[in-house]
This record gives sequence, structure tokens and C-alpha cells, in this order.
Amino acid sequence: MKDNVIKEIISWIKLIITAFVIAFVLKTFVFQIAYVKGPSMKPTLHEGEVLIVSKLSYRIGDPKRGDIVVLNDNLEHKDLIKRVIGLPGETINIQDGLVYIDGNILVENYINAPTYENEFEESMVPDGKYFVLGDNRPESRDSRSSSLGFVDRKSIMGKAIFRLWPLNKIGSIK
Repeated sequence: MKDNVIKEIISWIKLIITAFVIAFVLKTFVFQIAYVKGPSMKPTLHEGEVLIVSKLSYRIGDPKRGDIVVLNDNLEHKDLIKRVIGLPGETINIQDGLVYIDGNILVENYINAPTYENEFEESMVPDGKYFVLGDNRPESRDSRSSSLGFVDRKSIMGKAIFRLWPLNKIGSIK
């Protein structure tokens, strides 16, 4: 009887350790949860929403224009959620409330306000870096600001792919 109890305890310990290892591997390499804080991604995302972020997306490919990404902000030591606008090697200009990429106007149906230059001047996105903006341009600290600037590829943790909360908005993110 005592041997059966010990075997049962050992099997439970193995199960718990296995679960922790699987959870660690998934969180480290496959996905993470992100919480929307602040108004910078309105109207696409709102404060309090909970997102699933795919880390795998950028282990097998690179960010694309329009992707909503979670990145590490080294200045404020927190995660930011922004939209990829400019890719390495592209020239970005902001003029008269519009974003230009290599001289062409970027059509953005996800914003409600014009885009102003703030501190940003026409620039080429360096290799290995990205130009990101919040969808709520008047209330977003993004690549227009010298405090963030172009975002290093290594700082981009993953692509926001699914909204978990609130339940009435559950689904994929565009």
C-alpha cells in the first residue's frame, strides 16, 4: 500500500514538472499574452484588451507592413503595441498629415486622424530596423519620437494575432 502511494505521488510530481516545462517552452518560443495599455492603438485596440502574440511568426519570417507587433521599449522598460509601417531600406516621409513610403502615399484605413511629423524628418529605415506607429497618431509615442525611433528587429517580440478579451470582440486582429 505504501509503495502505491509513493508511486502515485511520484507520478503527480512528474506530471506537474512536465506541465511546467511545456508551459515554459510555449511562453518562451511560441506565444505570449499582451495587455493593451493606453490609447495609442485606438480605434483598432482599446485599453484592457487581452491579446495572444505569436512569437513563432517572426522566428520563421520577418515583420510585414501592417502587422501589429509587441516590442520591448528599453527606455520605459515595458512592452509597446504598435503597427509596422516602414520596412528596412524604405524611405519614410510624413507631410501634410500623410505617410509616404518611397514617395508613395500609404493608404491607412485603420486611423481616424492625420499623421503629424512631431520630431520626425524624412529618413531611410536602416537595415535590421522598422518604423512603427500607433493607430491613434495624436496620442502615440512611436518611431516619430527620438525616444523610440526606429525599432531594432531584436526588440520585436511577436505579432498580435488574436484578441481574447473582451468576449464580444474575441477573434483575429487586423
